[in-house]
Amino acid sequence: MSLKKLIAKRVLLIIPTVLGVVTLIFVALIPVPPIIRVFFYLRGHGVGGDPYNMLFLNQRLKEFGLDRPIFLQWLEWIGKVARLDFGASMSSGASPMQLVFRALPTTLELILYSAPLIILFAVWLGTKAALNHNRPVDHVARIAATAGATLPVFLLAAIAVATPLFFYNQLHFMPIEGLSYDMRMGLLKRIENGTFSRYTGLNTIDALLNGDMQLFLDAAAHLVLPVLVLVFTQGVALMRVTRSSLVEELRKQYITSALAKGLTQKDAAYKHARKNALVSVITLSGVLLGNMVTGLVIVERVFMIPGFCNLLVYSAIRYDIPVVVACSTFAAIVFVLVNLAVDILYRVVDPRIRLQ
Repeated sequence: MSLKKLIAKRVLLIIPTVLGVVTLIFVALIPVPPIIRVFFYLRGHGVGGDPYNMLFLNQRLKEFGLDRPIFLQWLEWIGKVARLDFGASMSSGASPMQLVFRALPTTLELILYSAPLIILFAVWLGTKAALNHNRPVDHVARIAATAGATLPVFLLAAIAVATPLFFYNQLHFMPIEGLSYDMRMGLLKRIENGTFSRYTGLNTIDALLNGDMQLFLDAAAHLVLPVLVLVFTQGVALMRVTRSSLVEELRKQYITSALAKGLTQKDAAYKHARKNALVSVITLSGVLLGNMVTGLVIVERVFMIPGFCNLLVYSAIRYDIPVVVACSTFAAIVFVLVNLAVDILYRVVDPRIRLQ
């Protein structure tokens, strides 16, 4: 299959994937009595009327179409999602997609700085461990991998937050909320006054584009600890895959032939073995990046980062169904696009791979 046909096929797969995700959400809501859903909607949305009055609730039940057969409700549900009409947030009344795009840059900024470091750290350490198989470097790498895989993320994040707070009087720094309080308040005022332009929504990038190094340094300083936690906790699995794949490749006959021709083990690993071992690494990297869109919940909650994952958790706790559906639909689209990028990288790394 040509690369163009592969891309077209994968793009078309977005439709059934999103349809499946939205249908699963709809099915998950079926056990919840419609009257309860209306009750939560009225309480959160501030609609006029008494949400504790059963007659009023029944009237709203018919108005929302929740008294109709399940199949008709599902068709209406799918039609609204196809138009990106997720209704209004039950807690704020704002458009769910507006809330998603408002919170998304914060999460993307965290991914932008952590994902490359995770991949580079994992590939570098995995390669070092494979080249020093069963030597002290390999043992240290495996111990680090075991620690990173077994220690809870919330514990490492809590330690990362508590340590600077313990020395707050000396450091005058709190590693939470993405920006210091004075800097955040000043930024809001500057945006209102028109003296600061928002280009991407990412604090560090916008600070550079506006020539504000003080804001850039403040935003970057608040990213250091969450990025380090993510690199240590997310990179260990990728490191283990890199190590095991490279160790396996180094035992194959073509490496033995390369060594017999005079190549050193290091040259054979970097020039031949690592490229073949990267197929497994790319697979896991794609899964990692796809999961990071919704998988940064603990880090964002502990560091009080107002990002996409925090919005999803907040909405789920408040039973804000429109926002949850919007977040889930967006995450499904991102995951399919990441898988598309992984399939393309397969062909770049190893043209012999044929994908259907």
